[in-house]
Amino acid sequence: MTLRLVHGDCRHYVGDRPCLPHKEDGVVCEGCRRYDPIATRILIIKLGAAGDVLRTTSILGSVQDMFPRVHITWVCGRRSFSLIRHNPLIDRPLPLTEETLILLDCEKFDLCVNFDLAPEATALAMRIRADQHKGFGRNEDGTVFAYNPESETWLEMSLWDDRKKANPLTYQEHMRRILGAPSANHPILVPILPHMAEKAEAFATKHRLRERSPIIGLNVGAGDRWQHKKWTIDGFVELSERIHRELNGNIVILYGPADYRRGQEVMAAMRAPYVDAGLRASMLEFFAVLDLCDLIVTGDTFGLHAALGLGKKVICLVGPTSAQELDMYGLGVILQGEIDCLGCYLTRCDKEPYCMKLLRTDAVFQEVKQLVKR
Repeated sequence: MTLRLVHGDCRHYVGDRPCLPHKEDGVVCEGCRRYDPIATRILIIKLGAAGDVLRTTSILGSVQDMFPRVHITWVCGRRSFSLIRHNPLIDRPLPLTEETLILLDCEKFDLCVNFDLAPEATALAMRIRADQHKGFGRNEDGTVFAYNPESETWLEMSLWDDRKKANPLTYQEHMRRILGAPSANHPILVPILPHMAEKAEAFATKHRLRERSPIIGLNVGAGDRWQHKKWTIDGFVELSERIHRELNGNIVILYGPADYRRGQEVMAAMRAPYVDAGLRASMLEFFAVLDLCDLIVTGDTFGLHAALGLGKKVICLVGPTSAQELDMYGLGVILQGEIDCLGCYLTRCDKEPYCMKLLRTDAVFQEVKQLVKR
């Protein structure tokens, strides 16, 4: 028996089961009108923190600008895998598992780009067979190195605080430089799944959120790495009172698992009416609730990148981290207290008052008011 023609280079080819065109139309490779040959195979490695994984999705538009008919494989840490799993620009999202390593060991790519400096990411990049590598790898002695000159600046910024503080570029600009992409910016891609959107709408109906506008989300946490990355509880309480009194706005209190206690502390101190968004079962459910809001007040955290990806108006309150690295996409403003040590990247600080305490409620409210009017 003669084996049928197989288009192994087709985007729809799976190998261990029928492809989608065959299941839908009964076609075979020979003469298939949906044959979509791949010209370039690229592997992206970005494993780490959920916020960084999410904002790195902005690089996908640049990849498509540079490489027509590209096939993109992205390896991601399991905790952040849901952020890329449903992305329509990623042909093959893979979690970092033993099965993934076995699969990648037998494949070869035209380009491997590792945007991640974490030990497991740089070690993975060294295992990948590719005609070209960009980003970061790892020497036998454990030293991280830059594969291409365009990656060196980001590596230096990770090693020395003075380079970090002197940086004038956004995170997205650095990632495009590592890739060697044109300067055109692309959005952060945030997945909103239909069944999650339905749950969010049911939540909005239950709490009558649509009966009054604007709906303003206060994202009150910022993780647990930086002691003073969060704005003060008093600041959020006073801001909510002014939003309620002067704008008649609906206030939604947002927080993630790492900030559950913080969320409870803020709500215990609240005097204005509010709606508790609750601790969501997944990041995808959090996105759908976030999407109900018209405007978000947040720190430099996961919620910031999600709000920007959803096209929301955003006020970002920044202290010990770099304001320069944040791309606001023209959707809002960054506010900082007046102190000379901003962007120190210290996880703990003994100054009193510290940077986030110096952020005045009136300044934040005036920006909320302006964005609501806009």
